[in-house]
Amino acid sequence: MNEITHTNFKKNTLQTIFESNFHDKFSFHDFLHFNQEKEYTKVNIGREKIGSKEILKASDKLQSYLRFLNNYIFQYADINKNVVYSYRKGANTYQAVKKHSDNNFFFQTDIKGFFKNVKSADIKFILENNLHNTPISDLKKYEERILSIVTVNDTLPVGFASSPILTNSLLKDFDNELENYCTQNDIVYTRYSDDLILSSKVKDSLIDIEKMISNILNKFFNDSFQLNKEKTKLTHKGNKIKILGMVILPTGKVTVDIKIKKQIESLLHFYINDKDIFIDLVGGNYDDGLAMVSGKINYINTIDPEYLIKLRKKYGNYVVDLFFHQSFK
Repeated sequence: MNEITHTNFKKNTLQTIFESNFHDKFSFHDFLHFNQEKEYTKVNIGREKIGSKEILKASDKLQSYLRFLNNYIFQYADINKNVVYSYRKGANTYQAVKKHSDNNFFFQTDIKGFFKNVKSADIKFILENNLHNTPISDLKKYEERILSIVTVNDTLPVGFASSPILTNSLLKDFDNELENYCTQNDIVYTRYSDDLILSSKVKDSLIDIEKMISNILNKFFNDSFQLNKEKTKLTHKGNKIKILGMVILPTGKVTVDIKIKKQIESLLHFYINDKDIFIDLVGGNYDDGLAMVSGKINYINTIDPEYLIKLRKKYGNYVVDLFFHQSFK
């Protein structure tokens, strides 16, 4: 799907851009009138023992429409790019963590039940106030229809491709105010989705930060959003600093968590020496296992290329490159 990446574009009608994007695959009339409720199914994911959660799985058509809205409307929504590293081009979890690597004290928390507490009124606010830079000239005309496509039962559904990117813009004013406070108090602040990470050279800067964050959330969202007490913690170098699946070492180096390292080394070992055990370890599906290991190898390369060199020395360039370039048959 084509994406508009330049900023000095000429605005066009939604219908013009839709037809230019989809050609004859879908009609604009269908986009305006299809029954959204028939285009998704409810799916439970996760294991029963540790708790599963329900997500909505969009049909191929609905998924195409949601991605279209992402590419031509929602990616242009106003956000604070200084702090937000989720669901946008050129940003990733590693960057969100790396900004904290020179500090000594780390405050981590998340917003409790974030997605289920985002309501249609919140998304309507984004459509009306945070989308001045889209290439659509008549967006206001279709606001209600777009709202009906991206929400279900007055909430932002987990599983829709449009949900994550919309949350970035929803928290814009919150991000701006918290960033201003942090700048004044020598605190580094980054956010990945609903995960908030703050760090400082000195502990005193973070003593009252939980209360400050709660006050700012309450200012913009009343009681809709609250911090998750169970996920809130203050740590310091000398202890294991694990953030978004990565670890900050006492030296300030950001690396992959030891659990992932052990897992990938075990998988590579059995891929080389015993394919049957490899298949068991990856859940019984050989092709899915190859794809999973490939994803982890590329993830490792993004975070800690030096560790990938160690894997090459231990398991051979051929095997590591096989997964890195996804060149297996």
